[in-house]
Amino acid sequence: RSAQLEKEVAMLREKIHHLDDMLKSQQRKVRQMIEQLQNSKTVIQDKDAVIQELKERVAYLEAENLEMHDRIEHLIEKQVSRGGPSSRVRSKSEYVSRYVGGHVLSSPKPLPLIRVVET
Repeated sequence: RSAQLEKEVAMLREKIHHLDDMLKSQQRKVRQMIEQLQNSKTVIQDKDAVIQELKERVAYLEAENLEMHDRIEHLIEKQVSRGGPSSRVRSKSEYVSRYVGGHVLSSPKPLPLIRVVET
């Protein structure tokens, strides 16, 4: 009977050892998965920041484009009418606020001033 119990204890110890190895292996895999998830999260945040910056640049450039079109129209009207009543030329901030207002920007940066010199 004692020999039988010792054999059972040895088998159970072997099973415990095997289960312990499996548990450690699973813990390593979970730690690796958590690390990969954290790395992916960081990469996504970095890419989101780049996307946001690009959206802001596009909004600014589109506002600048609208301003240039308006100035061209103004100059054409000025040439056609030769000194007649002309429409008011909008400022850069009006274009930017008009255009950016249509887009949701989470952290708007101050836009650089660009001076347009009419010749």
